[in-house]
Amino acid sequence: MIKAITFDLWNTIFSNIDYADIRLQFLIDLLNERKISYFYDELKQNYYKYFELSNRVFKTSTYHHIFLEDRISKLTDSLKIKLSKKDKKLIQERFELAIFEKPPPIIGGVREILDIFAPNYKIGLISDTGITPGYVLRKVMGDYDILDYFDVTIFSDEVGFYKPHPLIFKKALKKLKTSPEDAIHIGDLLETDIQGAKNYKMLAIWINDSFESRLSNVNPDYEISQLFEAVEIIRDLG
Repeated sequence: MIKAITFDLWNTIFSNIDYADIRLQFLIDLLNERKISYFYDELKQNYYKYFELSNRVFKTSTYHHIFLEDRISKLTDSLKIKLSKKDKKLIQERFELAIFEKPPPIIGGVREILDIFAPNYKIGLISDTGITPGYVLRKVMGDYDILDYFDVTIFSDEVGFYKPHPLIFKKALKKLKTSPEDAIHIGDLLETDIQGAKNYKMLAIWINDSFESRLSNVNPDYEISQLFEAVEIIRDLG
């Protein structure tokens, strides 16, 4: 019997948006103001190395969360740029808050689905974070009036590990006071959401909204093309 439902955030609750243009422009403006020389192509290449790709590379081994201040230090070191602690803090703040300049769209039907589930199930969120931390994402959820639906929100920057590490699932279910056998996770990524949930003995629903062929050995319990299909599945589970 299902007692708790946990959701992924990106491409499950919110559509994912790339904020690289906003963050890169701020960084360029800051360097220009400080009269620090740099090569644009090198700056862009290293930005994507440390802010867009590094967490995926790192997750294949230890799943430890890579914190934003570490990314910033790696970027400036690679470019041989010296910035004050104050400037590094400023970069961190602007990078974290870039989401408010272009808030991510909420996926259609999310509120209606939460309305259906909230009276009968405990609701949780389990999300990896890249540059935007959990405390900011909670504010965005609050702006969309959906935060109060969730009994618990768990983010990788607060736990210290990315999915599929079991600790992030364990913390969520502990706060929900639910055993893995009585919980189901919904997400769009096989290697993180589905693998992590299955490893922790939860049921798992994979959102395959692009109708891609499954090229992974990870097998979800259920596959859907849109979130609303999860309603009937979970109702049938009791």
